[in-house]
Amino acid sequence: MDESSEYDENALRDSAFRLLAMREQSRSELKRKLIQKQWPAEMVVRVIDELNKEGWQSDERFANSFIREKVRQQQGRLKILAQATQQKGVSAGLVESILDSMDVDWFELCAELKQKKFGDDNPVDEKEWSRQVRFLQQRGFTPEQIFACVNRPRR
Repeated sequence: MDESSEYDENALRDSAFRLLAMREQSRSELKRKLIQKQWPAEMVVRVIDELNKEGWQSDERFANSFIREKVRQQQGRLKILAQATQQKGVSAGLVESILDSMDVDWFELCAELKQKKFGDDNPVDEKEWSRQVRFLQQRGFTPEQIFACVNRPRR
């Protein structure tokens, strides 16, 4: 490696460190951001590999942080899984493993969100019931969790 490419790699490492200093980043996210800054893809992969081996970048650490934040925001398991895998590029196996290890009562979280958004009263008609169900679906809760806390109106 000549001196100028070594200089480039050091500048790339600095750029990666700046991103990692702001918050944890998934490998995929860090790679995309650095390539968007016009760094050569091969060099980016090499530097991220080094950062990972040195413990500066970790998908597991990122996923733990990301998932805790999403649970705090009262998002359901399905949405968290989709965001972490599709948007952040973390493996589904890793995300599932972290979600399984967490002590989260998804039924309780769904009920708390429903109560916070719609209050304690049951939906008065089918239209209101559908609106509440759609809201909770969009937040990533399963039908089982939703139907446990949103009572269908009586006819």
